[in-house]
Amino acid sequence: MKTLPVLLLAVVSSSCTKDPAPVAAVPAAAPKPAADKAKGPDGAEYTVALVPRAPYSAGKEAGVALTVAAKPGYHVNPEYPMVFKPEGHVGVRFAEDRLKLTWGAKTPCAENAEDACAVEVPIALTPEKAGPATVAGTVAFSVCNPQHCLIEKVPLTLPIEVQ
Repeated sequence: MKTLPVLLLAVVSSSCTKDPAPVAAVPAAAPKPAADKAKGPDGAEYTVALVPRAPYSAGKEAGVALTVAAKPGYHVNPEYPMVFKPEGHVGVRFAEDRLKLTWGAKTPCAENAEDACAVEVPIALTPEKAGPATVAGTVAFSVCNPQHCLIEKVPLTLPIEVQ
């Protein structure tokens, strides 16, 4: 589609001359490589995942762990409120439609022990019935380096088995 305006301009400008030159076909632009986030939930600056914390029993509160790890040169931003919005989940219940998360465990950065290069955050849920279930939602968080901070919203999905 990006070549259409170029071709149209070439046709219009060539029709205005007395001796129209043949219009060469403009090759379509090569597709740009997909961004890291299109390949999965990890970016060039971080990794993010939901980790099961089995066992899961129908009707009993359980949980998963959300992990965010900053890649070298970045740290997890403690000033940005981390939020998990459950959506697309199947067979599990969450206490709220939007969960404000507080850090559980923190891994300090080698360059600066005051910064967290990784955090693990507990997320409580209740499986509704025995069988396969899906924990899913979008996590909002931020990672920073000395020059700038990135604010990310990443969809995550984790299949679990409920007893």
